[in-house]
Amino acid sequence: MTDLAMLLTVQELDNTAGALRHRLATLPERRALADAQATVSRLDAELTERDGPRRQLEREQRRLEDEAGSVRDKADAEDRRLYSGSVKALRELQAIQEEITSLRKRAAQLDERILELMMEIEPLADALSGLRAQREEAEGVAVRATVALAEAEAATLAELQRVEAERSASAAAVPPEALARYEQLRPDLNPSTVVRLVGSRCEGCPLQMPSVEADRIKHLPAGLADCDECGRLVLH
Repeated sequence: MTDLAMLLTVQELDNTAGALRHRLATLPERRALADAQATVSRLDAELTERDGPRRQLEREQRRLEDEAGSVRDKADAEDRRLYSGSVKALRELQAIQEEITSLRKRAAQLDERILELMMEIEPLADALSGLRAQREEAEGVAVRATVALAEAEAATLAELQRVEAERSASAAAVPPEALARYEQLRPDLNPSTVVRLVGSRCEGCPLQMPSVEADRIKHLPAGLADCDECGRLVLH
């Protein structure tokens, strides 16, 4: 292959490298990981939102349990005082008895409310348990997706590095002026900056090349020519 013809190899390798870079940016494993991470984030937000009411109810339950304990302690203390013999007056003994009855009633009311709260908390706790299980499963999917993405990226990068190395070796065989011209035009004419002249047809032109232009190129010294129709480099 002539030095100029090596431009076709360089172009082919550039196209392959471009496809690999696109693949790297659009790996299905990347989308799978993004979807898994989005699911974990959604479940985290839902857990936070749903856990608030449960925590509030549990705080209220603990407060009422503390209050019920204090009320019972006070009732027990009054009960001991009632039977201690330290109080002799009948009216005072009756007052103590009424206070004990009131305290026991209050404790019972608190117990009833605590039970209601426990019944309210139970379905919330069950729902949260289900969400945590979903979150754990989603986290596992995310971990596996992370590993799969790393493997796919490594394989694609290895292939890209091989192609880039081969491209560097091929480009070294191309005359610097021709390579510079190719690299200047490539951004606008990618992926077919360099084409061949086949008969009277430039492979880069969508239509038949005018015969005058074809004759002009054919009579040039063998090498690269600019196609006046499509602007590509024509190898002839």
